[in-house]
Amino acid sequence: MAPAARSSGPFPDASLPDLDGVVKPLRAAWSDGDALVLIGHGDCSTTRLALPFFERLHRRHTRGSLLLVLQDGAAAARQLRAQLDLTLPIRLEPSPYALAAALCIEAVPTLLLVGRDGQIARVSEGFDREALESLAARMGSDGPLFTASDRAPSFRPG
Repeated sequence: MAPAARSSGPFPDASLPDLDGVVKPLRAAWSDGDALVLIGHGDCSTTRLALPFFERLHRRHTRGSLLLVLQDGAAAARQLRAQLDLTLPIRLEPSPYALAAALCIEAVPTLLLVGRDGQIARVSEGFDREALESLAARMGSDGPLFTASDRAPSFRPG
């Protein structure tokens, strides 16, 4: 089944605030190479399933950058960051979710690989171990992203 999110073309030229309210352009994430942009919501159980593995990838990657876009307010995002011990960069997308609309995102989490040229190279919706593992290799993760002790399904829709 093809992803519902826009799977090619330019990533929208958008700027979003970080947890301190400082508005920053998203294009900075891929200015030096590939970027993985995960769009999710703290109340979504599938987003919560994906975030520890996205954080693990953030701590292991050697190429490009990772960025989390949360469709939450700053207080909820800070709470989620503390609960899951997240260190990766976070931007906040306020309602009515203009970025998600521009990307035709219908479910979260949605993970987008954006090339240095700002073009969307790959999209993965929901939680997909195989896609995460493949993207981890592309981002230079040393070794497999998932371990035998990880209790996560192969796939869970968003």
